Amino acid sequence: PQSSYSSSLAFNRNANSTMDDHIDAISSHTLHMRKAVEDIRTGVEKLRTVMEGGPDVFASMQTQWLQRAFFASQRYQEEREVGLERVCERLRICGNSMPIDTIQVQKDGSSWCISAEDRRDNSNNSCSKEEMPQRTPPEDNGIYQFKQRYCARNVPCIIRGLDDSHFADVSTQWRLDIQQNTCDGEQYRAVDNGNKSYNGKLENNAVTNINTQWFRRFVGSDTLVPVLIDNFSTNEKLLDGKDDPKGGNGGLDEDGRAQECKTKQMKLDEWIVQCQKQSQSNAENGYLKDWHLAQYLSEKHDDPNAPAPALPLYTTPQLFERDLLNNFLQRYSDGGDYKFVYWGPSGSQTRLHSDVLHSFSWSYNVVGKKKWIFHVPICCDQEMVNNNVIAEEQCFELIQHTGEAIFVPSTWKHEVINLVDTLSINHNWITSANIDRTWHCLSIEMDAIENEMSKWGVVPQDDFGARENMLRGCIGLDVTMFTLMVILEIVELLLVIVDGSNREKSADDQCIDEQTCDSAYSIFRLEGILHNVMKRSNTILRLGAILESQPEALAVRECATDIKKYVQMLIHAAKSTNTSC
Repeated sequence: PQSSYSSSLAFNRNANSTMDDHIDAISSHTLHMRKAVEDIRTGVEKLRTVMEGGPDVFASMQTQWLQRAFFASQRYQEEREVGLERVCERLRICGNSMPIDTIQVQKDGSSWCISAEDRRDNSNNSCSKEEMPQRTPPEDNGIYQFKQRYCARNVPCIIRGLDDSHFADVSTQWRLDIQQNTCDGEQYRAVDNGNKSYNGKLENNAVTNINTQWFRRFVGSDTLVPVLIDNFSTNEKLLDGKDDPKGGNGGLDEDGRAQECKTKQMKLDEWIVQCQKQSQSNAENGYLKDWHLAQYLSEKHDDPNAPAPALPLYTTPQLFERDLLNNFLQRYSDGGDYKFVYWGPSGSQTRLHSDVLHSFSWSYNVVGKKKWIFHVPICCDQEMVNNNVIAEEQCFELIQHTGEAIFVPSTWKHEVINLVDTLSINHNWITSANIDRTWHCLSIEMDAIENEMSKWGVVPQDDFGARENMLRGCIGLDVTMFTLMVILEIVELLLVIVDGSNREKSADDQCIDEQTCDSAYSIFRLEGILHNVMKRSNTILRLGAILESQPEALAVRECATDIKKYVQMLIHAAKSTNTSC
């Protein structure tokens, strides 16, 4: 999009432009951000009416739930340490045995319990039950418990059972069973709902392939798809320094930096053919990645002449709800999101990395089998520090089967290899539990941009529009987007709590209390980050540059001030009794 800086220049050159001409001169990004500000002001006005028009709405709430949320929000660093230490403890005791939980989601898609089973291919059986650190016994848990146990503690887990709820349609339509018949050869049929996965494996002994005919029909054989060509494959031919154009250096340049893979736009039908060839030989190592399939089908759905599947293809599990990033982008951008489909043949891979924006991610295997290699962040206990023991990085592997999902925590490095032809759905997402790390990611990029610009010496010191555009170009997010995203989420969560406080008590009290606790925890975490953002000296200048209006930027600051006041009222309610958490 055209930068706000050049947009304002274009407007000033023609002072007699009509209002329509003026709007055309403003970048779409500026218009989207102005719409976000408008929605924030509307939400804050609703809060003012409720909060300042009568008695304290928080005073009548169940304070033990607010207390639980407040103290949990203050302990987030300690909780991350607890989560990491437990993973490290399991690794120390049992070597490469599975150091993370496997959970089973119930048919309602929200309650879950920890599975008591250990799968053979995810355990080397090197430790006995007596040696294994005790895990929480199987019991029903809710959404809030999942977020606190895995998101807040920032540790991975394997999730089963989502193919019965949120992914039932794609699990039915994208899978194809190959039944071996001694008389008639191979017979193919789409998987029906009776063919469920259990422990990641289909109940019958059918081999499950990708139903390519579904994609040819609904996506279109001639539709272009983004195929990444990895010239640094681990197959023997490319690892031979003589044949590898990059010297067999694992994708690193001569300075040890990761080199970019090339993206090739390819017709879907060509990709399907290449995928089959690639699985049978060491052909060019392609991988269909970062494919915005759901977005594409949604746009194509408007064409009455095109065959269209039932939408949505799937729903995001409640375990991963309150996704700040994708919710904001879908409302205030030109169709951007971090929701992808990955389609890779056997042997294709994603190399060692941690996820963009220090986000969380989840990956659901519709078809296929993946090998994950997690690099555990280095953790040291106090005893190691006292004894000057240097901790070494540890790794563990797991196999993800058809019908299973993986929760990937923020900043955990990992690599993934498709062991067979594999089709998966992947989201990157940001919540209150990792918002501080996303802000840290932005801060690092801002400093890097300042260092670069100081070397160039061509960007004026007060051109914050250019700085925001560069930041957004580098990582897809700028300070303006981040600030408005956080403020909007706090406003909407405060309205959720206010609405809940006005409801009559019912049999669903437990559910309402947990929702209140979840919302309050997020509010407390987000407000702390918002305080840091607004404290930064150039935040308002950046907002003003993108909004092309300093008064609008000052209005955002006024909204942030009101929000802080309301959050302080919520904190006061949480501290109003001495009830133990």
